[in-house]
Amino acid sequence: MSRSRSIRHFAFAVALLTGCAGGSISAIGENATNADEDEQEETYTDAAVAPVKTKADAGSRTTTSADAGLSNVSDDEETEEEETVDTDVKSNEGNDAGMSTATADAGSKPTPSANNGTAAGVYKVKEGKIFDGCGEELVMRGVNHPTIYTDRAGAAFPEIAKTGANTVRLFWFGTHGVSVNELEAPVSNAVKSGLLPIIEMHDSTCKWDVDPIIAEWIKPEMVSFIKKHQNHLIVNIANEASYPNGDEFVSKYKTAITKMRNAGIRTPLMIDGGRCGRDYDTLLNRGKELLDHDPDHNLIFSAHLYDPLPAATYASMFAKAKSLQIPFIVGEFANKEPPGCGKDIDYKSLISEANKAGYGWLAWSWGDNDPNGVWNTDCGEFDMTKTFSFDSLQSWGKEVSVDNAVSIKNTAKRPYAFQHGDVCQ
Repeated sequence: MSRSRSIRHFAFAVALLTGCAGGSISAIGENATNADEDEQEETYTDAAVAPVKTKADAGSRTTTSADAGLSNVSDDEETEEEETVDTDVKSNEGNDAGMSTATADAGSKPTPSANNGTAAGVYKVKEGKIFDGCGEELVMRGVNHPTIYTDRAGAAFPEIAKTGANTVRLFWFGTHGVSVNELEAPVSNAVKSGLLPIIEMHDSTCKWDVDPIIAEWIKPEMVSFIKKHQNHLIVNIANEASYPNGDEFVSKYKTAITKMRNAGIRTPLMIDGGRCGRDYDTLLNRGKELLDHDPDHNLIFSAHLYDPLPAATYASMFAKAKSLQIPFIVGEFANKEPPGCGKDIDYKSLISEANKAGYGWLAWSWGDNDPNGVWNTDCGEFDMTKTFSFDSLQSWGKEVSVDNAVSIKNTAKRPYAFQHGDVCQ
């Protein structure tokens, strides 16, 4: 497979100069593992996949929010009638058998309810927590996966599942000519492997240009695809889109929410922090305005924690999210601060404090399938594995996946319905 590796170095160099890091954009090369369209259940109207090249935008805006008064936003569009899913929200009544006693709230244990035997619906948030369509709590434990570049078939997903993960975040682009048909294989194979897929659009990484991405999400063929998979899907609107201030954050994402709900998208919508994902303050301080605006009240806020932070900051961050009832996850983190292999990240404290507070996290990132190279050329240490294989887990990646007391293996729980034919217990 051909891929330009130097552009990933460029993306992080731009991030350093502009105060922005965490995540990057590289050229999309040929993919030897593209989905076999003959096996897809249905096709869509996108044109055939064309070779795509892109690079990081040097004009990224990275200032954190100035939480002044909310700018005026027009919200007078009619929203379509909400398709609701009645759920019994159940509280966690103790750790499951076999789960490490160090875990806290890695997912609620379901109890029989009015949903017993009924089909699951879309995932929902309530009081700051995430629940499946049966009302069982999900605390995300999983990894990021470089889907569009290295593994459009999702061949790595059964190996990722061996960690016990319940979630995988799929690296994708929306505005570069890649057909929505190409998402069928990775999304379907993630679900078959017991992983909840999150589709993220990388087009606006470290810059503020989300309108073209919103336009892609609401195309009829994309909406059709999302509806087909909506009971096992989360839509991450724009990876690390970096707003200039808090008012612009609220204004633009209100527009995105309205357009996407009007188009018929009912899944949870995930919203990243600015400053290349690192700005968790704006997510916590302004997130409720967006939750109140969403007719489905179904948003998740995701910070990419690449700043070196002390354990006390992680603890206070999660405590604040809990007190405000903000549905919150750590959507990316690694062992070093980018660009390059910079300062150490205290990832052990990060996952420990997240576990204590009952919040989810996704590590960056599973590697490609080249044992002689690295996927994350900006910092090879970010590769959690040498290949797609579970057995190639290494270093900090093996720690957070398997060895640590609060690793994925020791704290993750998959919802009952996910493992039992999409039927509630």
